[in-house]
Amino acid sequence: MATLEVTLGLLLAVAAVGAIAHWVALPGTLLLVLGGVALSFVPALSALHIQPEIFFALFIPPLLFADGWLIPKRDLLGVLRPVLMLAFGLVFATVVAIGLLIHWLVPSLPLAAAFALGAIVSPTDAVATSAATARLPVPSAVTNILNGESLINDASGLVAFKFAVAAVATGAFSLADAAGQVVLLAAGGFAAGVAVAWVIGGTRLKLRRAHVDDPTVQTILSLLTPYAAYFLAESLHVSGILAVVAAGLYSGSHDARHLTLATRRHAWEVWTMLLYVFNGLVFLLLGLELPSVLARIAGTPWQDLALYAIALWAALNVVRLVWIFPLANLRPFLFRKVREREGFPNPRGVFIVGWAGLRGSVTMAAALSIPLVAGGGAPFPGRDLLIFLAASSIVLTLVVNGLTLPAFIRYLGVHGDGNAEREDRAARIALAQAGGAALRESLGHLSRAEEVALARRLVDKYERLLHRLSANAGRRAELDALAESERNLMRKALRAERAELLEMRDAGVINDETMRAIESEIDDAESSLSPGHRRSHG
Repeated sequence: MATLEVTLGLLLAVAAVGAIAHWVALPGTLLLVLGGVALSFVPALSALHIQPEIFFALFIPPLLFADGWLIPKRDLLGVLRPVLMLAFGLVFATVVAIGLLIHWLVPSLPLAAAFALGAIVSPTDAVATSAATARLPVPSAVTNILNGESLINDASGLVAFKFAVAAVATGAFSLADAAGQVVLLAAGGFAAGVAVAWVIGGTRLKLRRAHVDDPTVQTILSLLTPYAAYFLAESLHVSGILAVVAAGLYSGSHDARHLTLATRRHAWEVWTMLLYVFNGLVFLLLGLELPSVLARIAGTPWQDLALYAIALWAALNVVRLVWIFPLANLRPFLFRKVREREGFPNPRGVFIVGWAGLRGSVTMAAALSIPLVAGGGAPFPGRDLLIFLAASSIVLTLVVNGLTLPAFIRYLGVHGDGNAEREDRAARIALAQAGGAALRESLGHLSRAEEVALARRLVDKYERLLHRLSANAGRRAELDALAESERNLMRKALRAERAELLEMRDAGVINDETMRAIESEIDDAESSLSPGHRRSHG
């Protein structure tokens, strides 16, 4: 089967599994793995193999860039201290603990290779964690810590993975040398990433000012940014991983100010599809690889494999909880002012942070990028076992931790603090006041009676919105229901417009070009009826 047919088949499989996920009460990532296993029985697909270094360079940059772009910067700074202790301290503890455990369980596996597994499973997954906690009533601090941790520990875990792989290849490792190199690699990588994002962001801004603001061109430059940051940093022998994260953080702040509406909408749709496909392909390719991996480790009794997998999952949770509880209470314990101002953290919320350590696409991408050979051309020791254990950590954390998380939240009585809702409401009130004030100011400059009447109707609309947002909770619920009824009526009217437009096209009254132009206006009007706002990715 040609490469083109294989690629199209994999994309079709990602879409099919995504559709099935709406009817099956299982995590989508698990369904993708199962779909990949099913596809492995297709002869042409069973032989599919992507070189590990290509796999890493293809999948890791956009996934990390998107995490950096999307992370709320203010919220990250607000919880930066615990995030850094988790993203660096816990990653180091996980690498060491898991490495020693797996080496003890499997003495034939070199310690450096076991440390590589520890690095692979140390990052938590932003997508999986967000999906597990998005609709749960957790305090905003918990959400911010989990999101910030999953961004930064992706970078620190992958850097540790690179060092562990290098140690396997060379057979030598010095902690002191590695610590010094990490500082240089991190600083250089961060600087390279910011430089690339600054240059590309400036180029996009100059194109806009030169009236070359084609959303497609702008989006292509956005898609190239993580790869440019990664390959520049790698060519300079600094951390390409941290370069991508830095580029994402910088671009997220820059794009919020300098993108037009058309570019924001176009780029968000393209990035949404790209991330969906890339996350899907990572787990689909794991499923394709899994049968051959299991065949190559068939000499190991299944009881031993089950023991290794369960021990790994248990160790990940134990290390995380043992690290998090003392860390959360350390500052209040040591500093009286902190203790008086903030008190000790709620242990229930601390447990939720500990239990929500889900693994996902970055772990899987790192596992599949383990080199085929180590130093001297010898096969990488235990590669198939490492891939199996990495996959098992993802499946077990998604199934056990992810599916039990809502039950723990209910049992422990953890409640949300409503910060996100309050901020959203405050922002909407401020915007309604600003919009109404601008319209009132314009009334004094209008001369035509029709324009004055139109401006007053718009002012009335803003005042109704402000009244709804400022009402008490009970009245606000009534007004929200009325606003939703208004939106439903408008949707019905727009559906009638679209149906009439298609009938006119079918009858030959208008051509397709006219239909598409008017249909785009109807789409915009219908999109504006959706409550809330959509995030935009640049």
